[in-house]
Amino acid sequence: MAPIVRPEDFPSPDSRLELTVSYGETDRMGYVYYGHYPHWFERGRGHFIRERGMSYGDVEARGVWLPVRDLAVRYLRPAHYDDVVTVRTAIAAWGRASVTFVYQVFGPPDASMLLAAGETLHACTTPEGRPMAVPGWLRELFAV
Repeated sequence: MAPIVRPEDFPSPDSRLELTVSYGETDRMGYVYYGHYPHWFERGRGHFIRERGMSYGDVEARGVWLPVRDLAVRYLRPAHYDDVVTVRTAIAAWGRASVTFVYQVFGPPDASMLLAAGETLHACTTPEGRPMAVPGWLRELFAV
């Protein structure tokens, strides 16, 4: 896994979620603790799905679960308390029974500085955890 660090290489369609860094997300050095970035990715992924007219819960109610199989993060610059950051999310690849989401986190000034990049590989499974082919309706939903 190699996160996309060049904004011009980021796939489309994408979505953007703006967040304000809380004091509790920072460490003693005043930087956002590294473990919060995957949580921001999750929030960005949920936002990406909601922008397309569904929620994660709706997808699961239709019998499709998307557990994370792999995660990669590349940290470039720190975010700080009270920074406004933007999480950019898109889909980079489809497998027969998987989907790869990619993320970029931008910060000040004006959400123009790339702070981190990442990706998550998700298996497509039944609620019982059995692999299943990605349904056509899901591919269509995420293509918008």
